[in-house]
Amino acid sequence: MSSRSSQTTKATLGIRELVLEGKLAPGERVPEVALAERLGVSRTPLRIALATLAHEGLLEALRSGGFVVRSFTRSDIADAIELRGVLEGTAARLAAERFRSPDEVAELIDASLQLDEVLDDLSPESIVRYVELNDRYHAALVELARSEVLERSPTWSRCRSPRPARSSPHRRCCQDHGRS
Repeated sequence: MSSRSSQTTKATLGIRELVLEGKLAPGERVPEVALAERLGVSRTPLRIALATLAHEGLLEALRSGGFVVRSFTRSDIADAIELRGVLEGTAARLAAERFRSPDEVAELIDASLQLDEVLDDLSPESIVRYVELNDRYHAALVELARSEVLERSPTWSRCRSPRPARSSPHRRCCQDHGRS
């Protein structure tokens, strides 16, 4: 993983944690310079992380530039979890119906095995690794589903990097949660 990719993941996780813990309150403008210093990342990966979180709906981009934290109701959160579950279930069903050879599930199996290895460790590095592997797993699942509609769904939108190699069983890989 590249340094920028690692910094972007670190920034994305750090900002998400600050929002979810209430340290960045709903409606609060996100202080870019102070946040870069606080998280120990440079501004370019921070900006990618902010754009990613805005695309996910956790932040809102301002017309004048910058971002604010979005507010959510319990109903919003419950709906998002429910919809994600429905889409994941649909992706799994389509993948099961559409895969062509056992070799195609190798990526899912590999990601799953690696996920099992990091689950017991709660260190920041393992949490970053978990997010990367979880995204890799879901990207492979969506690839196996062979559904462009599902791939374009906002639920999978952060997993939109180009296929790393033509022989890879999945088209989308969330190595940096950006689009580079």
